[in-house]
Amino acid sequence: MSVIQVAKDMGREVTERKITLDEWRDGVASGEITEVFACGTAAVITPIGVLMDATEFIGSEDAKAGETTMAIRAQLLGIQTGTVEDTHGWLTRLV
Repeated sequence: MSVIQVAKDMGREVTERKITLDEWRDGVASGEITEVFACGTAAVITPIGVLMDATEFIGSEDAKAGETTMAIRAQLLGIQTGTVEDTHGWLTRLV
């Protein structure tokens, strides 16, 4: 939810839906998908350059982290570390 909120705060249009592997493959091949990242509590935001298994390779090992990916990551890390204002009341000061 925080990733979605931060993206909206940055003026990004956000759509939440499932994406098929075929759509991912085709989107990367056509250039329609230019950035992919994973998110989690400990990982925050992790860029994904390649999706692969024993038979398939989607993306590029040379892919650089995208501008939007890194902007969302920086904003979330800033909120977590207190260098960016928490305008949503997500943090609770313990000490």
